[in-house]
Amino acid sequence: MTGQHFKKLALAALIVAVAACTKQENRSMDLKINIPEVSINFDPQKMEDMFSMMIALQLFRGLMRYDAAGEIRSDLAASWEESTDHLTYKFKLKDMTFSNGKPITSRNVQMSFARMFFLGSSMAADIDYIVGAKDFKSTQDISKLGVRPINDKEIEFKLSHPSALFLKHIAVVDCAILPIDSFKEELDLSSGGSFSGPYRIKNSLEKSKFHLEKWRPDALDSASPPKEIVFFKSAASGINLAIDGKTDSLDYQLVTKSQTVNFEKDGWVSSPTELTGETFVILNPKYVPFEVRKSLYLKTNPNELIRILGEPKFKAAFGLIPTGFPGELSYADISDLHKSNFEYKGKKISFKLDFEPESEMSVKTADWLRKTWSSDSIEVVLNGISKGEKLQRMFEKKAEATIGRKGIDYPDGFSVLTYFKGQYGSNYFHVEDKKIDAAIAQSLQEVDGPKRSAFYKNIQKLILQHYTNIPLLFGSQASGLWSSKVKSVPSHPMGIHTMPFEVIEMRAQ
Repeated sequence: MTGQHFKKLALAALIVAVAACTKQENRSMDLKINIPEVSINFDPQKMEDMFSMMIALQLFRGLMRYDAAGEIRSDLAASWEESTDHLTYKFKLKDMTFSNGKPITSRNVQMSFARMFFLGSSMAADIDYIVGAKDFKSTQDISKLGVRPINDKEIEFKLSHPSALFLKHIAVVDCAILPIDSFKEELDLSSGGSFSGPYRIKNSLEKSKFHLEKWRPDALDSASPPKEIVFFKSAASGINLAIDGKTDSLDYQLVTKSQTVNFEKDGWVSSPTELTGETFVILNPKYVPFEVRKSLYLKTNPNELIRILGEPKFKAAFGLIPTGFPGELSYADISDLHKSNFEYKGKKISFKLDFEPESEMSVKTADWLRKTWSSDSIEVVLNGISKGEKLQRMFEKKAEATIGRKGIDYPDGFSVLTYFKGQYGSNYFHVEDKKIDAAIAQSLQEVDGPKRSAFYKNIQKLILQHYTNIPLLFGSQASGLWSSKVKSVPSHPMGIHTMPFEVIEMRAQ
């Protein structure tokens, strides 16, 4: 586990249990989770948002996995061997099947990874050190890809250089094993589909509801894991849905202290979540020129925003890697970028700043940015829109400027930096820089921890000098609340989208 601060938080946060008794005899015990009205794609190799990832994680699993606290464990792999030169890994698969009864084989593993490189999915940028990965999309020559079946239950990976992160990389849901025999196959994401995770889709997909059911036991099962989970889209307030008994989770949502007290009186339980999330501003070069972006960056003091928000959980962000992880940036690390007194005084420019009006923090942040940035030459127009619309505009790179938020995909700063790698669709930060790409690749080859940390710091400084991303703060006001149907939820500091739901213990079934 990397990041001492992160580890201490995870270890210190004990599983929370509710002592209060509730009357639930006549209540349906399926777990209902509301999500915003955003486009959902839980194909592990095509997903782009936390809500898609949250569902995909329940349906698909890989050779390795993370538990709720971010510790790495084996999953579909029974065992593995690493060569002395750290360039070859051999995995032996467990005798397991997909949900349709078909055995999980090494060919499924090979084609799952090949498909990832063929599609150019976001995780492909992290693991392109697998032999042949960089060229596979164009060559489609499976014989040259360093993922080779030895027999039905053994698979070998060849790396072009050692990587201290290989096992961490293949533990994310993006590297899940899919029920495919060809890297060109599309997934059947229906009730008739086939899944490697402990849950499968119970009913045919609807546009606004996804009904899952538990079909197999799992090594991390709680004493009473959810048997059924219903994810549903809604534009309604999560608070109102919870009050009406329509949702069982407010985990990632903002809840006031007084509302929290009322929910706890009704038997709701809370557990630490989203400790590593970052809030930032994305500036689109298509609408905001370089000189303006630089001026805005130099005017932005995260410490001042922290004072205004007055939330003790927040920490000022000066870089992209969360507080407590190797490679995090302090103000001293980027002070040289602030030596310039440059201020834009050119032709007047006006741009929209997207934010979520339903979030008090987002409203305060947007207002502070408008006041901080506005001048005779710069006009900031606040554009309050729904979370779904904001995410859509951000992913499609149509937003002029937006207040964004992102968690960490796995417990290493590298998982943040690869989103700034050029020529990948998941890079919505408007950064295309071969120097950054080369530095990211070089950092991955460094097995010495302190040296790799130094690489991470330098990469962040290179990214910041594009002035398309302005860090604001780390931390979250997410409530971590779950309804009285739930007996306990482990601490999940990377957020609900990284938590396997079988670790949740239901109060009754």
